[in-house]
Amino acid sequence: MRESQGKGLRPALVLLAYELCGGELTEPALDAAAGAELVHMASLIHDDVVDDGEVRRGRPALHRKFGRQIAVLTGDHLFAAAFHLFNLVPDSAVARLMTEVIQDMCLGEIGQLISPAVNEEGYYNYIYCKTARLIGGCCRLGAMLAGQDAMCGAELQTVGESIGLAYQLTDDVLDYRGEAAVMGKQVGRDFAEGIWTLPIIRAYARRLLPINWADRDFREVQGILEHYGLLSEVWQQAEEHLARAMSILELFPWSSARQKLLDLCQRISQRQA
Repeated sequence: MRESQGKGLRPALVLLAYELCGGELTEPALDAAAGAELVHMASLIHDDVVDDGEVRRGRPALHRKFGRQIAVLTGDHLFAAAFHLFNLVPDSAVARLMTEVIQDMCLGEIGQLISPAVNEEGYYNYIYCKTARLIGGCCRLGAMLAGQDAMCGAELQTVGESIGLAYQLTDDVLDYRGEAAVMGKQVGRDFAEGIWTLPIIRAYARRLLPINWADRDFREVQGILEHYGLLSEVWQQAEEHLARAMSILELFPWSSARQKLLDLCQRISQRQA
């Protein structure tokens, strides 16, 4: 686990939001940021078990290497370790916020298993719970740690959620357009698992693909999505979410934290497409 460090996006957002709101680096802020990353790591392990994923960050998924039982227990241990860190923070609202975030993440995954989204409303509800909720929570957490009011926290939560939605949308596009060596996971994995991502949902709604699209050849489906501009269209939607995040950030006074957050939005828009 330590050998695969990942991107560290979530703890970085906690600390950047904290700095943006005038916070000076303290041990409670570091504890909260580390806790957010442990929540993310635990959720990835559990996701891979549920989805039977093969690769995570360029390496065999934990359950593939050590078995499902060890993987589930490892995820549980990381969740417990995260809440140990959250409870070290004097403000009890931190643990309450992260409890609500995890509840929403779990409910989103349960809903997807029971009734997979095959339309845009269901899709957005799912990716909000799966990805945007935690990233938005990290930004709100930073504002909370810096002692900002609820309005500021809500604004930064919107920034994080917009970043999270954009990140998931670009991920969906890169599943049909990216390179495995760059992404650290299998290209075409969503297709292989029959997951209704936004490009597929729109192609089906426009009768470009049948309901049994997953039975077709990957290259054929990839070609349809590219030919009819659906991948570019979804990427443009990601850009719109990033523009919303950037417009909120630009309301804050200039600081190195604000610039780093703006740069992050730019990097997401320039991922390997």
